[in-house]
Parts: sequence; C-alpha cells; structure tokens
Amino acid sequence: MPEKTFTTYEIAKFCDVYPSSVINWINDGKLKAYSTPGGHHRVTREDLLKFLKQFNIPIPAELAGQEKRVLIVDDDIELARIIEKALRKHAKDIQTEVCHSGVDALIRIGQVVPDLVILDIVLPKMDGCQVCKILKTRPETRAIKIIGISGKSVPLTDKNLSEYQVDAYYRKPLDLAALLDKSAELLRIG
Repeated sequence: MPEKTFTTYEIAKFCDVYPSSVINWINDGKLKAYSTPGGHHRVTREDLLKFLKQFNIPIPAELAGQEKRVLIVDDDIELARIIEKALRKHAKDIQTEVCHSGVDALIRIGQVVPDLVILDIVLPKMDGCQVCKILKTRPETRAIKIIGISGKSVPLTDKNLSEYQVDAYYRKPLDLAALLDKSAELLRIG
C-alpha cells in the first residue's frame, strides 16, 4: 500500500487556510509535493509533517497518531515474543503482530500492509526468501521494509540481499540493540 497522500484541500483544512494558499506554498517550494497526471498536487504524510513542524503549525490528531506497523515472522515462538516486547519498549507508536509461518505472514499482509517485516529466512514450508520475492513483486507491498534474520548458516551475501531486496540482515543469536536501531531507522522514528 503506498504512503497516504493529502490533497491541497485536505491540507488547507488542517492549516485553516484556503486551498490557494497551499498551492502557493507548493509553488514557492515551501511544501514539497508532486503532481498527478491530471495536474493535481499531492503531498506525502512525511513531507506534510516536516512542513507543519518547520512553520510551527499545530499537528492535527489524525496526523500525529499514526502508528507504524511491524510484522514479526519467526517459527521460534519465544524469540518472536522477545522481539515484539523489545520493539514495544523501544518505541512508542509501533503496533506489532506475530506470525509463525511465511504463508500466514502473506495472508496477514494481504489484510493489513505493515511498514516493516522482521522475517526469519529459514521457515518451514515457505521460506523467507520466497516471502520476499512475493512481497517485492507486488506494487501494493513493494515498499515494505524487510529485515531478514536467521540462526541457520544461510549463505546470504550482499548479492543475495539485493536480489531479495532485504534492507538488513542479522544472524541469531540476535544483537537486539542493533535490530531495534535498524528497525527505528527503517521506520523513520525516534
């Protein structure tokens, strides 16, 4: 699912101004935007938040409270629980969910697209590499960030990581602090 974008009309309502003022901000380069093929301006949530903060405009509740979604996929139930607990402690505004197989993960992602997947590479039935291939070939899931993890000696080289489009890879036993820092970086939080 692509990132939520906002129209000039929606931004005008947030800022209590006319839509023409928003168009002027875009034309003056104060507010980053792109144009649709029909010539309409669209602004990403991230760019809108930067703009609001830069000009000390109060951030509306519907923009401030958007949680980042993290799906943890690991057949090691205890490790998945530890990662989930650590993520919740490390950052507010994170909603976590756990699946224990690649098939279950794909079904869940089809229902609710997460921002980040922490994915065990070696899973029964459908391994993490297959899950990555499926996610990265679909337009609605292509933007999901993926951190691969594995305790088995999986020959994942830099070439493999780029082939599967994994954003980071960690070996078990996990350096939990490094995993949390990388998660925060990929989610662009705190």
